[in-house]
Amino acid sequence: MKPILLFDIDGTLLNTKNSFTKELIYNILKELDLQSLKVNNNSFAGRTDRDIFYDLVSGLPKADSLYEHAKQLYINYMREHYSPEQADLIEGAAESVQFAREQGLETGLCTGNFRESAFIKIEAIGLGDAFEFGGFGCNHSDRNYLPQEAHREFVEMKGYEPQPQQYVIIGDTPNDIRSARFFGAKSVSVTTGSFTKNELLRHEPDLLIDNLIQMQNWLHLR
Repeated sequence: MKPILLFDIDGTLLNTKNSFTKELIYNILKELDLQSLKVNNNSFAGRTDRDIFYDLVSGLPKADSLYEHAKQLYINYMREHYSPEQADLIEGAAESVQFAREQGLETGLCTGNFRESAFIKIEAIGLGDAFEFGGFGCNHSDRNYLPQEAHREFVEMKGYEPQPQQYVIIGDTPNDIRSARFFGAKSVSVTTGSFTKNELLRHEPDLLIDNLIQMQNWLHLR
């Protein structure tokens, strides 16, 4: 059985410029009249957008409607302003996705991004056609449930049901490792994000690599 690859986006395939993220957050808070809130975007790594935005408005009056408003503001801002200039493609990312496709492997996403913003980001780095299914951060606050969402979409699209251990989740945070273990998938952890090798090793990924370069040297094709 060939592996089915589920890629994280931020810190794995690309990094978004900090200046863009700060401006985006500022504009959303201004629109919601919440400029007094202190937001530390360094704590976003590995979390789902649903979790981040609910955390932002929790405890405020009409939190549910505020969440929906903030979500739509975010997606609209991404559609209008996110461009290739805002995204730094991580070395080896495009080559690894291309290699996987050449080998006939199924490639999906497993990301905390909302579905809409996920595709905006990967289209900005020229990989918009590489992913047809995935698990996204719009349906769950807990990242552990995203691989199951990706699996559900895969089954609906392809018409057959792989075993969890056939999936390989590739990401840069401990939460990627935890979600793979929760679902029963394999985990490949890459040190291209904000976590160090030692920090990732403590969570015992199935494989730890420094980058995605030369996938043929580290991905076991069966």
